[in-house]
Amino acid sequence: MEFKKASELSRKYLANPHQNKSFLERLKNNNSIDLRDNCYVIDLGNGYNSFKPIDKSKYFE
Repeated sequence: MEFKKASELSRKYLANPHQNKSFLERLKNNNSIDLRDNCYVIDLGNGYNSFKPIDKSKYFE
């Protein structure tokens, strides 16, 4: 008797369930704002930066 391998419960799948999707596809599904050439950088003065979008209606397509 053969058993099917459950990929949903494998250790590798549980560590990264989005391994079969590209990064851009995940950004599109999340309705993320496209910050490429659409942001300005604010220096917080403590070694960190903050990125704010110029046009908040520009999403990944």
